[in-house]
Amino acid sequence: MYWLINRLNHACAVDQLRGLARLLVPALVLLLSACTPPARDVRGLFAIDSLLQAQASYLAAANATVNKQITLGSKQEEVDLKPSDSTAWFKELEAFSVMNAINKPINRDRYTVDELPDPQSNLRMRSFKGTSDDLPVSYVRVYYHGVPQRVRKIESLYTEVNGLYKTSRSLSLEFDYINGTPVMTSYSIVGGQKMFLDDSVQYDIKGRVKIGKMITNGKAGN
Repeated sequence: MYWLINRLNHACAVDQLRGLARLLVPALVLLLSACTPPARDVRGLFAIDSLLQAQASYLAAANATVNKQITLGSKQEEVDLKPSDSTAWFKELEAFSVMNAINKPINRDRYTVDELPDPQSNLRMRSFKGTSDDLPVSYVRVYYHGVPQRVRKIESLYTEVNGLYKTSRSLSLEFDYINGTPVMTSYSIVGGQKMFLDDSVQYDIKGRVKIGKMITNGKAGN
């Protein structure tokens, strides 16, 4: 009988523990979820790489060419290029990828975002301005007509300093709106590089894009 009572007491205790667990586990899960910080928003401030990829694909499909005027110090050169595919076009635009530094998690909380009308045109401007001098990208300004998707111009200032040199360059991309799509029509890179214990070099690169054929409904046409 004692053995049976012990078994019954043990069974009751187990049942009580199971019942208590059924009550405590959901409460514990709720408590833990409440204590867990919310997932961080991983979206960047401005998707410059996606924009450049889209432009590279469009310009390759449109059989576009670019006329480049290059000034390096006292030397000048002009050349016409026809990038062979979207990869070649992205490489042509790769210098503008430095603007993506504003999207790095370590940087993006250090920019103020403002939206205001452009006093010199009928465009609006979305400005991403750095709050610290040590940021590689001092600012990015996106000018658009009506809605941000209708981008017309992008400006930025990039600076890099290391043990060998200091370089700074102003970047600019201009767009036209063709068949409902923003298409890059020109770009410029103006800057200089100062080697420590050496002279500085100034350069000015301007590119003007010519569309070889129009694109309608995702298809190229004459």
